[in-house]
Amino acid sequence: MLTVLALAAYLGSCAPELPQAPDLQPVLQAYAKPTAEVDGAIMAEWADEIEKAAAEIQDSEIFDEILDLIKDVQEELDASTAKTCNGGDKDGSTCTSNTDCPEGTCVATGDLVLGATCSDDGSACDVGDPEACPGGGTCGGGVTFTTPNGGIQVNYICPGWDERQFDDGYDAEPDAANGSIDLFMTLDSGGIGRVVWGTAAKCLYLVPNPAGNCEAPGCDQASYDGGIALDLGDDVPPGQDIDQLLVTFVIEGTIGFDGIDTRINQSFRVTLADESFLVILVDLADPALSQTFNYIFRGDDQLIRDKNGVFGCSLERSECFDDSGILFSW
Repeated sequence: MLTVLALAAYLGSCAPELPQAPDLQPVLQAYAKPTAEVDGAIMAEWADEIEKAAAEIQDSEIFDEILDLIKDVQEELDASTAKTCNGGDKDGSTCTSNTDCPEGTCVATGDLVLGATCSDDGSACDVGDPEACPGGGTCGGGVTFTTPNGGIQVNYICPGWDERQFDDGYDAEPDAANGSIDLFMTLDSGGIGRVVWGTAAKCLYLVPNPAGNCEAPGCDQASYDGGIALDLGDDVPPGQDIDQLLVTFVIEGTIGFDGIDTRINQSFRVTLADESFLVILVDLADPALSQTFNYIFRGDDQLIRDKNGVFGCSLERSECFDDSGILFSW
């Protein structure tokens, strides 16, 4: 269950301030301009840590759980965004889909409408949802925030480990015992700001099999408890496909997977459109981010990006290489 809290308050003139967003620019800079020069001695020390971090992130799919939540928020915002016809006989008229705009298109205005109701029965509705009032009324009224800039707080009750959640038609009441995720997001012209941050409190969820259910070979039980910060690469306007974005995560907490809890303090990059793609930011030195390189997984390939460029590597064979041959081994 997803609940957006204090949305109107954060947009109003007397809105409370959001907690300070983390500064992720140093992390982004470490990805863009790695400073370490990787050799066999460094890989001998760090190869096992890289392999362990990659397994924890990929097996637990914690990034999927968080990005799915952000996509749910985006859908709720899109459903509450006013739309008008652009062109045609009904140019400028309210619409919910292109069918309402003969010879024109239905486009989002960027205005957020909260508290709208159906004209027939007074029930709450979303102005951007074409099926908002099944009784035949129209969705209107409420309070309009013109191309809002502000922030929202999201509280999400985690789904837990009940395998019935993947069954068609299953609709259980949220259970606080399953833990929660609390996120803060900024709004820019009605879209989600690039930095999202917050915490997970013993969030329990299932990692489904490749078919998206718990049939053979079954699901894996996972959990996360700790801090969350991520950069979406840019502000995300309404309708943007989040699956295509390169997302930078920073997490510090405890990942649970099939009964084993592991502490993790790691930055990594993923894109949901390519399940095989993962970049681990390897931070070698103290102070933090003073000596870094990127270890990249993409399909069957592994790469290192350090201060001198990009070259191939294999954790399984304990060697790195380029077109000329083996560069070093460990």
